[in-house]
Amino acid sequence: MSYLKNILEEEHQRLQSLSGKYQNAILSFPRGSICIKKRRQKEYLYLAYRENRKVKFKYIGPGNSEKAENVIKKIELRKNYEDKLKQVKKDLAEIEKVFHGKKV
Repeated sequence: MSYLKNILEEEHQRLQSLSGKYQNAILSFPRGSICIKKRRQKEYLYLAYRENRKVKFKYIGPGNSEKAENVIKKIELRKNYEDKLKQVKKDLAEIEKVFHGKKV
């Protein structure tokens, strides 16, 4: 039984370190989502996010600009890390249930 416990403890530590790495990575990317607004048949990108219960819009640039593509990629990466973090937290919860003797 001690082998199983050691394996679970190692996995728990690994998941905790992954959780911290993912949280730091998420903080390094811009928060919010992309909003596209049309003005005179041209598309402009804005970054929409909440600040003190209000929705703020930050201008990024024209829809086909390099800066806009970079921001879109960063937001997709952030969402990818958020999904991974959600899975890691779910796995951590299952391991902690096993530690406390609950059914999985």
